[in-house]
Amino acid sequence: MRRIVAMLLAAALLLPAFSLAEEFVYPAIFEVDYKVNERKVEDNRYFVSKEYLLSSNESVNAELRQIADDFDEQLFPQMQPDKSKNARRNSRLDIEVLHYVTGDSWLSTMVLARMSYQRNQVQSPFTTRTFDLETGSRILLTDIFPEDSAAWELMAQRVESHVMGLFPNEARNPEAVAQLTTREALEHAEFTLSGFEMTLHYEARAVYPDKAGLMHVRFFYDELWDHMTEEARRQTDNTDWKMVAITCDDGPTYAETANTLTNFRREGARATFFTVGKKVAGNPDIVMRTFDQNHVIATHTYNHWSGYSMSDAAMHKEVDDHNALLIDLTGEKVALFRAPGGTYPPWVEADIGLPIIQWSVDTYDYTGKSARKIFYSIRNNVQDGDVILTHDSGKIMHTSIEIFAKWFRDNGYMMVTVDELAHANGVTLQPNEVYYRCLDGDTSKRSDSNT
Repeated sequence: MRRIVAMLLAAALLLPAFSLAEEFVYPAIFEVDYKVNERKVEDNRYFVSKEYLLSSNESVNAELRQIADDFDEQLFPQMQPDKSKNARRNSRLDIEVLHYVTGDSWLSTMVLARMSYQRNQVQSPFTTRTFDLETGSRILLTDIFPEDSAAWELMAQRVESHVMGLFPNEARNPEAVAQLTTREALEHAEFTLSGFEMTLHYEARAVYPDKAGLMHVRFFYDELWDHMTEEARRQTDNTDWKMVAITCDDGPTYAETANTLTNFRREGARATFFTVGKKVAGNPDIVMRTFDQNHVIATHTYNHWSGYSMSDAAMHKEVDDHNALLIDLTGEKVALFRAPGGTYPPWVEADIGLPIIQWSVDTYDYTGKSARKIFYSIRNNVQDGDVILTHDSGKIMHTSIEIFAKWFRDNGYMMVTVDELAHANGVTLQPNEVYYRCLDGDTSKRSDSNT
């Protein structure tokens, strides 16, 4: 009897604290949906897929809808017919809308029109819009940085150094780069705001005429914080959110990775894709789609072979060969590494020269688990700062994204890239160091993780 009384008293003592705990409520102003129109034209010689984003603000929706329709009208006449009448695969125009939320009312979007033929990207024009959903007004870079802000010079220097460093084997147009860095050009630059990063976006062909993708010039918010307006600081302060990094291994594949990208896009999420070189070679269009949608592409080696079976030279070749493929497609060198099977010790010993990203939550999606069970693996184990392992190469994982993304929103989590997660938590990623998670500078393996 005394034991029961003691237990009841202990429970009563816990009730006030528990009942006073503030439950997170996802801001209704950020709720979005998508409407998709698809059409096959001329006996399946052309295929067009067009997205409309539906936000809480009707004027925003109308503007984004008009942009998508204008791209359709402009680009459809330029498409090439697919004589095999399999246009969904061979002659496509995909008009997609990316979105991110930040602060308490800003919505950042990109409308991207990807035209591809025979699975090669032909062109990818785009435009960006950032809105205050409360008023429907558009936010410009001049609203984020005062006229005399030092950020303008910082942006000019970063744009020049980054753009000139892309595609090392390609001819470039230095005059075009100089034009991009003028004050007027910077004030009108296309940009998006995600969880912990501002990105300036450019079409690669503006500088590299033979390239059909985008160029991304990235800035973490804390680099720009002292140079922002007060309202911009408030609207890019996402420190009240918990943050996790979803990582996707073993792709790209044609259908599964494409479905994964679609579902991440519609959930307003960015992810980090640890790709396998031999699959990159067979799916260049999917790689371009991943990169253009502003996800981070990293290396999972060329052949996905264990480092324990190779010499140091062979391990370096695995990364170098993969890197060469990605540079040809995106212009960028990879900056992150994940060892096949997570067996990182030989890669450290070989001085692979990149930060080595492990994980603190494993979904075990590769075992054939259902979407609901993949979600449970996340829900039952995730904590702030976790790196979560999934596989975009599987046939099921993409079906779980909508489920866990809603749970994340309802519980105050943002899905960000590994880079954003590290930077937000004061972690500088170093070559040959191993990272399981990032929270307040702690990158060690959690003792309670399910790895």
